[in-house]
Amino acid sequence: MKKTTLMAILFLFAHAISAQEGTTYLGFNLGFTEPTEYYRANGLSDNLSKFVMNGVKVGFIYETNIIKGFGVSMSLNYAFAAHAGKYEAATGMTAYTTREDRTFHYLELPVDWQYKFLIAKHTYLAVYTGPTLQVGLSYAQRNRSKLGETIITDDRVNLYKVDEDHDDIIDRNRLNVTWGVGLGLQYKRFFIRGGYDFGIMPMYRDRFFNYSANDGWNRKGRLDQWQIKLGIYLWELQ
Repeated sequence: MKKTTLMAILFLFAHAISAQEGTTYLGFNLGFTEPTEYYRANGLSDNLSKFVMNGVKVGFIYETNIIKGFGVSMSLNYAFAAHAGKYEAATGMTAYTTREDRTFHYLELPVDWQYKFLIAKHTYLAVYTGPTLQVGLSYAQRNRSKLGETIITDDRVNLYKVDEDHDDIIDRNRLNVTWGVGLGLQYKRFFIRGGYDFGIMPMYRDRFFNYSANDGWNRKGRLDQWQIKLGIYLWELQ
């Protein structure tokens, strides 16, 4: 499954490069992203839990027009996302405060097929769809508990090495594949693009978090993301 998906992404990337005709643009983009994990918190539950992070991404974009508004847009992005949670609990007369912080760093390669059409002078609307290959660089979590001003615990873990149910299977994959849909608006060389990426490859190795292969997309352990990017085409090639 993993090798087949990866080979398909690489084929689409190579095909997009070889099919180019007409005008080609190279540029820069910067944006906001909201990666969201969906996972089983309890092996006996039928519900998926959700964990939301917020972050930014930055990278280079390559776009080429193939024929009559149809083209390909690709980019290589670095993304950083984080979550900071604070929880309070009490046991009898004793109050505890717990913080859970996560930091997530990853690279991504979106390959989008798009159709762009003129809606006003120098202004274009684009619709796009396509896969994105993501590779996790690091995924860290820090848990701190305090009793008043006294620190009771301060634990740091690498989530790419966690085996939560102790079955000798590491829980998470570094590799993730999504399929995105979105819209873009361009004025001269400036653009804005936004959309949603659906995780199509389970981000968990462990079946405890994933449900079986027969369950629907909305019940699989996965990583989705919202995103919006601003950018500029710096170079135009003929």
